[in-house]
Amino acid sequence: MTGQDQTPSSGEFVKIVTHDDFDGVVSAALCSIANRIDNFMFSGPVSILDPGLEVGADTIVCDLPHHPAAGLWFDHHVGNLEDYRLKGGDPEAVRDTFGEEKSCARVIYRYYLEQGVAFPAFMGTTVEETDTVDSFDYKDLEDWQRETPGKLLSDSLRITFRSRGERNRYMRHLIRRIREAPLEEVLSDPEVEEKCRLYREMEEKSRSLIERMATFLPEDAEQEVILLDTTGLKHAPYIIKSLAFLSYPKAVAVLEVKCQFRQKRKTNDLAFSMSLSPSLELASSEKDVGEIMRSLNMGDGHRGAGAGRIQCKSKAEMMKQKEQILRKIFGMWGNQRTTSLEATPSGEGRSE
Repeated sequence: MTGQDQTPSSGEFVKIVTHDDFDGVVSAALCSIANRIDNFMFSGPVSILDPGLEVGADTIVCDLPHHPAAGLWFDHHVGNLEDYRLKGGDPEAVRDTFGEEKSCARVIYRYYLEQGVAFPAFMGTTVEETDTVDSFDYKDLEDWQRETPGKLLSDSLRITFRSRGERNRYMRHLIRRIREAPLEEVLSDPEVEEKCRLYREMEEKSRSLIERMATFLPEDAEQEVILLDTTGLKHAPYIIKSLAFLSYPKAVAVLEVKCQFRQKRKTNDLAFSMSLSPSLELASSEKDVGEIMRSLNMGDGHRGAGAGRIQCKSKAEMMKQKEQILRKIFGMWGNQRTTSLEATPSGEGRSE
């Protein structure tokens, strides 16, 4: 299937498969309201084609790569649109359900408003917060540290759950709460409060680990990109990489590289993730993390954040690939112009 229907009839869709992050949760809440669906499943970009998801013509896919069997696809990642095109898809067929927006929630919200769906009045603010969180669009470090409802709810999804099933159950709970109340009210939910408390505990442990692990590549004389290399650890680490900016406020990006774990077993496959500092002035900068990941043909993302994965057959290959890719990333980074907020005239900040 290379296209999709523009306006499904009520009751045509019975399931939503969405990305397992905050944008995915809000996206599912919006589709749930518009289509009166209460059946949710979750996936990451790599596992969207898992047969266990049972994606079909009755399924809406949100904030994930295109699935050829899906009845409706919403997304905002440029790399996913390019992948869809390369596989024979017609971009015109999805022009109403794909948009280069700050969040997938924004694409969905706009689409259904144009279809005449009446969302609760608070949903506009919910989507605005989702834009900020998903695109990491903060004015500065102080703005990023501010505990807004959207940021706190996103953080609650980052704790270590006992099982995948427990995490999925919590995400379903969040979807149902988000579709019926403003984010401020959702925060007062007892289960959400508990998850936020657990996140604060894990945040302290993460900062301690960052203090031990943070370094810079030898060629990074200006110490622009904080490197968090945890490939030498035996157990899967929990790192909130953006906390590194609190220890290195002059840095303009943080890059994490780690080995992937499957069923708690360490593999030789590598995962890279990179985020820009909130102190970076995007409006006058050419920095684009998502473009770096796409250029290396290993992932995707936005200007402010991106991630990618590389499969390796042995530890030796993993070590070789890691060194090569880190240097390629830094080389591409060096070819993109940087402008920090400190270098801009007073009063000029990150564009909204």
